[in-house]
Amino acid sequence: MTARPPAVERAAPDPAGQSGTDDRMRALLSRPDPGPVAERLVLLHFQGRRTGRRFDVPVGLHRLGEDLVVATGSPWRHNFVGGAPAEVTWRGRRRPARLRLVTSAERTAHGYWRLLHRYGLTDGPRRLGVVVNVDRAPTLDEVRHAVDHSGLSLVEVELEEEGTE
Repeated sequence: MTARPPAVERAAPDPAGQSGTDDRMRALLSRPDPGPVAERLVLLHFQGRRTGRRFDVPVGLHRLGEDLVVATGSPWRHNFVGGAPAEVTWRGRRRPARLRLVTSAERTAHGYWRLLHRYGLTDGPRRLGVVVNVDRAPTLDEVRHAVDHSGLSLVEVELEEEGTE
């Protein structure tokens, strides 16, 4: 008997197509007027904590209540344990920000669950970088399992006022 896949899991990255797509998104999102795509996609600009390497990462930005968050399972998220400075290019404007990895698995699961329900089964998985292996909205327990076993994370984005230091 074969094991069934979990109801929700992190989508495997597409190494073949990812680099070209990311390069095109970086170019588009860096424009002064990037168009409607810039309402939900942003560029994160940050420096690696250990390597000092500069990153410019296109990501989806989501609103959870009053908070702005990025949903990711990518390794770069660890740069933001405890919070770290970064910059965000959003709507054609580069702004200082503080990013913080959400360390509460329960809060992360609730966030993914709320976003999956908001976006639906058609758009939600693509926008959140997950695969839903059931033909219905996943339960909170199923999303909790994915957070615990697939490395799904949320990174809070706090935009800083320009000119404050």
